[in-house]
Amino acid sequence: MVKIDYKVCNRCEGAKEKRCQRICPGDLIGVNPEDDRPVVLYPEDCWACTACVKDCPVAAITLKLPFQVLEEGDSLRATAKGRKTSWVLEGTDGKKEEFEITVVGAIRELPLQKEEKLSD
Repeated sequence: MVKIDYKVCNRCEGAKEKRCQRICPGDLIGVNPEDDRPVVLYPEDCWACTACVKDCPVAAITLKLPFQVLEEGDSLRATAKGRKTSWVLEGTDGKKEEFEITVVGAIRELPLQKEEKLSD
């Protein structure tokens, strides 16, 4: 299950459609109209593809792995850096493991919305 840290989330700086919402292949992320926060609408349907985790520019989304994969409460956080994705695995026992994966092949870039375009 993915968890959004609202202390870190910047709401894609006011973009109407949030990056995590746009990239989720299951259309499981929506926006709360009351506070403009992204929310996981159907957490039970998430298959942990980590697309939202890797695409979040401020690393506000964490994947909580099911206890069958790791110990309950362990987390996995990813940060995309060009062709590389850095992963940090943190256990409830205080252990921390970091590793990096380089993408081989084509990377499909999502077009930026008007609100997201960088200024010169």
